[in-house]
Amino acid sequence: MDSNSFNPEELGHKWLTDTLTPDEKLRFEQWYADFNDEELLISDSQYFSAEQIKESILNQINSKIDENPAPKVKIYKLWRNLAAAAAVVLAIGVAVLYRAPILNLVDPVKQLTLTTNSGEYRQIYLPDGTHIWLSPATTLSYPEKFRGKLRNVDIEGEAYFEVKHDTDHPFVIQSGAVKTVVLGTSFDIQAYAQAKSIDVTVISGKVGVSAKTGTTTEMLTANQRTVYQKTTASLIKENYPNAAKFLDRRKGIFDFNGASLAEVIHDLEVQYSTHITLAPGLTSKTFYGRLQTTNPINHTLDKLGTVMELRWEKQNGTYLLHP
Repeated sequence: MDSNSFNPEELGHKWLTDTLTPDEKLRFEQWYADFNDEELLISDSQYFSAEQIKESILNQINSKIDENPAPKVKIYKLWRNLAAAAAVVLAIGVAVLYRAPILNLVDPVKQLTLTTNSGEYRQIYLPDGTHIWLSPATTLSYPEKFRGKLRNVDIEGEAYFEVKHDTDHPFVIQSGAVKTVVLGTSFDIQAYAQAKSIDVTVISGKVGVSAKTGTTTEMLTANQRTVYQKTTASLIKENYPNAAKFLDRRKGIFDFNGASLAEVIHDLEVQYSTHITLAPGLTSKTFYGRLQTTNPINHTLDKLGTVMELRWEKQNGTYLLHP
């Protein structure tokens, strides 16, 4: 291409369409380096101003960018980062949701068991601050520390509870076929294996009591109790105005206000883990008085015999009471 045939408009159009030959590209670049583009005559071109040419060039550049997206490796890297972030979020969510099970696998909580002997009364504080008075021949199973939503313990025998209030973590007591759920209150549970019933008596606050065989929960407030009859698997709710007696009973002090002698003997058998037999005609007699069951059984029977004009003797491991 000689100088007479040099057509800058044509070469400019070829440059925009990327159709320049190497020779044309060299001559066009040399011409453009020495040329004042503001003086270019573009009357024969499709462009009417220098700004239109600049805008067209910019559009061509943007078009090339759109036609050549970023390498896939960068996309893969982005997805890899997103996947890693999602995995972190998922891991945190799983850790929160299954925090207790995960902790139990990594750092298992020991289950502790405490059993009282015949005539032994004992007090214990649980990790959450709950205070428990254990009666004789009672077994309490509890964790060394509470984890999870519930504070679970098991009891066989008799115990008086003052549960530390915690709305978010209900305190649940399993006693045989009966489950007692509380938030914070004081109550007594009698759940000896050999007894015919399981009794829950509320001194203050509110508790819910349910049986394995039932579908309903009995809500108890102060001076109320439930009696679960083992033979019929029935749960009965009743008023119990004398509930405050358990404040002394938790310490081994029994106040009898006209109780039948049969009832008195039953309580003594449970507290001392022994057998006591009444002579015929004595079971319906009533007793008024206070007995301290932390004393040896012979002292307790001596006091009972003095008030009721009875004598006692021991034969083959069984205590016999006579007129």
